[in-house]
Amino acid sequence: MEDININEIIDKINYLKTLREELLESELSPEGAWIHQYKIHRSYPSGYESTYIYSKWQADKPIFKRNPKKNALPVKSDKNEEYTNHQHIGSINDPKVEQAYKSWNNRKTLENIEKAFERIEAIIYFLPFPNSDNTDDFK
Repeated sequence: MEDININEIIDKINYLKTLREELLESELSPEGAWIHQYKIHRSYPSGYESTYIYSKWQADKPIFKRNPKKNALPVKSDKNEEYTNHQHIGSINDPKVEQAYKSWNNRKTLENIEKAFERIEAIIYFLPFPNSDNTDDFK
């Protein structure tokens, strides 16, 4: 087994801690949301046809505030009247979409760092340290 470089591990943990703090201050996508791209095909009276690619936030639960148009149909009875599962971002060339992807990547990175810290804490919890509460399990 190779020698374990404790200082290198500590440096990496400190880097993750710093990165986590930076991410908490940055723009994050909503929890549980992802970006979905979809195509719209349009035919115009002139005969011109085009395909547009749009992006939207998508979630399993209704977390996005509804923004109904004046003449919109009423919300179906089985749907949440105030929130929806999706929110339009824009066409794929829109700078808002690029920003959305950055915030989504920030959220995914933060979640991965949180999982890493949870695993590290779980491992440390079960190690027998002198003068700690968890040493009784190893006697």
